[in-house]
Amino acid sequence: MVDYDENSLELANETISTSMQGTAISAYGLRPVEFIREIVEAAKVQLYFREFIRVMYAPEGVKDVSIPKHNKYLGNAGVTLDSAEATDSDISNTVLNSYGSVTVTPTPHYGKFTITDYAARTNLVNLVEAGRDELTYAIGETVELAIVTAINAATVATNSVVGAQTIYGGTATSDSTLALGDVLTTDMVAQAARLLKDKKLYYWNSTTFTKAGVTKNPWANTADDPFVLFISPSQEEVLRKDSQFVNAAEYGSNVIVQNGEIGQYLGIRIVVTPLLTSTSGTSAGPDGTNVTSGVTMTRCILMKGKKAAVLVWGQEPMVEVARIPWRAQKVVVLQTAYAASAVQADAIVFLDVSDY
Repeated sequence: MVDYDENSLELANETISTSMQGTAISAYGLRPVEFIREIVEAAKVQLYFREFIRVMYAPEGVKDVSIPKHNKYLGNAGVTLDSAEATDSDISNTVLNSYGSVTVTPTPHYGKFTITDYAARTNLVNLVEAGRDELTYAIGETVELAIVTAINAATVATNSVVGAQTIYGGTATSDSTLALGDVLTTDMVAQAARLLKDKKLYYWNSTTFTKAGVTKNPWANTADDPFVLFISPSQEEVLRKDSQFVNAAEYGSNVIVQNGEIGQYLGIRIVVTPLLTSTSGTSAGPDGTNVTSGVTMTRCILMKGKKAAVLVWGQEPMVEVARIPWRAQKVVVLQTAYAASAVQADAIVFLDVSDY
């Protein structure tokens, strides 16, 4: 075990014998009480985003990671191609300017439980292992939420900027105009898939969904990087009640089903997670407008994962247990470093919908 400097340790928030003592009981000497060692576990939020996005590692000694990206092929409109045979004139030049980069800086994150020897020795639960499990789960959920936040922060499409596109449930044109009943539909899924595949880019010009003056990447749904739609349990309920989805959401025998998947629709993998951004009341929705009172909405995400976002580990999560004999304590310490970022913003379509 690792010995820690006494000056580096906090003097508060230790786990002592009363921190994990459970519910008080009344017992008699001749009426035995049996204590069951098998713990009825709490529910864990399953983590899915990392299965679909690109994961990279910063080597030791590196602070920032610069990820080169091909913004978009210049194509027919961007490259000058001469049709006349060259005689005394040069072939026309085209400026090669279709590449860029995204810089990601993994930042450190730490967590710790301090457990007194007396608490550990007098408890039915292995407190050191419990602390290890809690830290491992906490960082997993935290990283998953960081990925969602990074995707939500992707550049939004405008008339002149290639970025993520947004569609809304029902006749809404913003989060503030979502009403009860503006739920996710199979038609919305089809529309979002078309927006990913198309070269045409659309943005919201006030309340009008308008074709932009620039074009985007025409993403393809491929086996190595499939389109995946992340929805919350509320949207799962809606789709489960939709016969069109139920009849079509079936896999072939050669498809590997990832955790959380409930099927595929129009070739799109459908994954359910409770970690998507959800807003209710009059709080600001993901698009910055205030949600109507009485409405709870969720931002679903359709993306081509490995193009859309990246998770960079500066240090993968590491949990250590250290002995502090002069305090009769143990500490369970987590340290890690990571950052998530959107990469190709036009590989993302947001579907903002009412839950009910």
